[in-house]
Amino acid sequence: MTDRRAGHDRRRRPSRATVIVVAVLIVVAVGGATAIAYFTPLMSVRNVDVVGTRVVDRNDVIATAQAPTGTPLLQVDTGAIADRVAAIPAVEQVTVERSYPSTLTIDVTERTPLVTVDHDGQIGVMDRLGVVYERFDDRKSLPADAAALPALVTDRPGTGDPTTMAVLTVAQDLPGWLRERTVSIEASSPADITLALKSGRRAVWGDAERTADKAEALREVLKVKADEFNVSSPSSRP
Repeated sequence: MTDRRAGHDRRRRPSRATVIVVAVLIVVAVGGATAIAYFTPLMSVRNVDVVGTRVVDRNDVIATAQAPTGTPLLQVDTGAIADRVAAIPAVEQVTVERSYPSTLTIDVTERTPLVTVDHDGQIGVMDRLGVVYERFDDRKSLPADAAALPALVTDRPGTGDPTTMAVLTVAQDLPGWLRERTVSIEASSPADITLALKSGRRAVWGDAERTADKAEALREVLKVKADEFNVSSPSSRP
């Protein structure tokens, strides 16, 4: 019985030639499908979807993208499209993906405006990365949303400045009620940050750590009549 089963298994096992033929057919099929996808107009760009925009105009994204309508998706240089869209000042990051059978999807991440800053004789809007991506002649020219941002006051504002980045961290972490009351955020070092409020009062903030705790401490001490409050160590507040 053992010999007969062994012989039966040998008869059913595909030969090496058969395996090679099947492998070749698979490669040919895959290659054919790829060639069809690469050249066929059935999988060409007919739609361009833009997602993630709030401030940036969707039509500006489409015009800047210069997506080659009618070109097979596999022939589209998605990197070049992403680079073109990323050149829009208010865009922080872009990804472009093919969505078969006929759509390019452009996913935009917009810059997050946090502060305004004096920039080469103009007023610039700075994002969370320290990039000044919009400029206006003076504060009167600022649109309402930019005018509501606190002003950044440091010696050398910019992406490579640790003090700037510390201030931006604080600005991003401020709760809404305090952000609305803050006129400017001043700093001489990453550990020497001060908030100037619309009321004329000042809050010594210290470093960029524990912003939520410091904000709660400030909420309490603002009930006291004083011009300046130190919340740099919120656990030791009065």
